[in-house]
Amino acid sequence: MREVGFGGSLAVRSVTCRDERSDRWHDQPVLTTPLVRQVALALATAAILGACGGEAPSAERFCGEIEVNLKALTEPDLAYTDDISPLLDLYREIGKLAPLSIEAEWNQLIVTYETASTVVPADPESVQRVVTEAFRAERSAAAVETWITTNCALSMGPISTIVPQG
Repeated sequence: MREVGFGGSLAVRSVTCRDERSDRWHDQPVLTTPLVRQVALALATAAILGACGGEAPSAERFCGEIEVNLKALTEPDLAYTDDISPLLDLYREIGKLAPLSIEAEWNQLIVTYETASTVVPADPESVQRVVTEAFRAERSAAAVETWITTNCALSMGPISTIVPQG
């Protein structure tokens, strides 16, 4: 963080932020006064995240969350229907951190799990919707597993697919 004084009690601080999409660094100016500094002290984390545009996708954070939640992601305890919603929420929260190179595939997994959460076992059309969505997500599941193995040194697999993925 750099600070440039303009005399008196006015100062401009610059917070360096990285734009994940363009992989470029830029300075984001933040205007401060003594009162603003006091308020900013209480809200420092929120102010910095706001100046940088929020929490950006990050491979390091994504891998960290996968590692911390690996068992919940790969061996979920789904004894009751109420157990599905927290699992979907976990996938969505981790998905917010997904790097652009795997974001679409991760989101496809979420769509598949959301569809599966609505299945009515006695309804053939409902079952077919889930089968169709699972088939559609095979390539994404394989890509996510490959990405996580390569970039995080973790494994969510083995991944079972109808069509061999390579």
